[in-house]
Amino acid sequence: MVTIPPLGVARTISSNRSTLRRVLKRADYATSEMQAAEGPDHDEEMMVIRRIKAGTMSLNDYPESRSRQKRADRDALASWENEGGATGSAGKVPKTTESQNDLA
Repeated sequence: MVTIPPLGVARTISSNRSTLRRVLKRADYATSEMQAAEGPDHDEEMMVIRRIKAGTMSLNDYPESRSRQKRADRDALASWENEGGATGSAGKVPKTTESQNDLA
């Protein structure tokens, strides 16, 4: 079953799409570069830009990938092991001389 929106709603949807395309094309599809043009559609373009920015994460708030987190942990561990007289190499755990009986 297909529902057809009322005439006013259909025009609004079409108008919003064309405004969105116009704003993105002018910014070369970079959301950080979007600006509303002066003219009769200025308010509508500002609304579209505000909606996009409200629904977009900034680069600083974007979580790191798991591979980048692991790499950062390895680099931090390697630099820590090279400071303060630490022995052993990065990623290796030194063997203990205690047996299981000594721990009990």
